[in-house]
Amino acid sequence: MTTAVRRAVRARSWTAVAGCCAALALSAGCAASGDGVQAATPPPPEPSPSDEEAAALAAYTGMWDTVVAASHEGGGVPADLEDHAAGGALVLMSTALEGARAAGAKVTGEPVLDPSVEVGGSDRATVDDCLDDSDWNLGVGSSTGEGPRRVEATLIHDGLAWRVSDLRIWEAGSC
Repeated sequence: MTTAVRRAVRARSWTAVAGCCAALALSAGCAASGDGVQAATPPPPEPSPSDEEAAALAAYTGMWDTVVAASHEGGGVPADLEDHAAGGALVLMSTALEGARAAGAKVTGEPVLDPSVEVGGSDRATVDDCLDDSDWNLGVGSSTGEGPRRVEATLIHDGLAWRVSDLRIWEAGSC
């Protein structure tokens, strides 16, 4: 997971924990007062992602983490990319890394992800993302500063793990 994604997930987790603690404190305080006044029911906490959603999201962000790390190391295709990607997504990312290596591009920075996942059954999930690659300098073909790119990913579960199978990255400014 990228640093930005980790921070966002951590912030949401702490917000949910703080909200639950506040709700418990309010309900305990109102129950103990005994003055007959009923407190308003706090809204239910935001639902946490299911284990399958979290696993699918981890495969998606793991793919990007692997690609970013490999791009900084010279663009060769790392063997562990297959742990996160298969099919067309594996071909697309491998081709991009090989192209960066062949061009001798000096890659710096990293993209910022903002993914959302939806699991559609036990073996299929989709991720919609808004990829900001403005700080990820890829040399040739880097972002033109036109804004984040829309990314659509399909993930499959092969019985062992989630893997990104199809990946479509739209032009800059499509998000």
